[in-house]
Amino acid sequence: MDARAQEVLSVACAIRDPSMASGYVRSILHTQDLEDVCDLVTVVHAASIARDPRAGEVWLLVAIVLADPAASELAASIARRLRRRGHADLADVMEGVPASGDEVTGRVPDFGKGRPLSLGERKSVARTRDRALLARVLRDPHPDVIRILLGNPHLTEPDVVRLVAQRPIQSEVLREVCCSPRWVIRHGVRVALTKNPYLPLPLALRFVPQLSATEQRAIVQSPELDLRLREACSAALEPRTLH
Repeated sequence: MDARAQEVLSVACAIRDPSMASGYVRSILHTQDLEDVCDLVTVVHAASIARDPRAGEVWLLVAIVLADPAASELAASIARRLRRRGHADLADVMEGVPASGDEVTGRVPDFGKGRPLSLGERKSVARTRDRALLARVLRDPHPDVIRILLGNPHLTEPDVVRLVAQRPIQSEVLREVCCSPRWVIRHGVRVALTKNPYLPLPLALRFVPQLSATEQRAIVQSPELDLRLREACSAALEPRTLH
């Protein structure tokens, strides 16, 4: 691993707050020369697949940063450059995922008010500490509501796992979770996200290095998931040597 990659890994892994660590990686990805970013991404991804723990931490931060719709153009630029370098598989992982732009559909939960709540009212409810209401907000189909919910200090990891395991579900709701450093660092949340066929493929591919061999095998054997995700998990199971 080159000196620049080692430096990024050392600094990022020394920052214990996930939001601050992702902010550091965001600054690297958005301000460095594209060739240097591609070099970094290539090295960190390979080391992560080879089960290097520090590389795994930083690769996860890369995934968090690039899940943001604002980073879709950057991710697409990285993917194009990687394809020109002959790294088609990694380019698939790095593909940008623009916001869908689709109208939010899905049944709004019944909040017991005798009438449907407006979007503004549902955003307000997402800040509640009431566990019964939180359970209902978890079923809200609107990503703006879920974004607020994910910042609620009374939300727990089992809550978020239940949220991302729902099917069908708006892909933009799952993307909100992918953008949340607070929750994506939780292994159970990542596994549930990766196993949900409604998660956009590039986002799912980015979580493959974070899965255990047992979890990768389970995905390989899951016919409901995209064949390319299953193939990526199969490839990740092959023995790797970290140089």
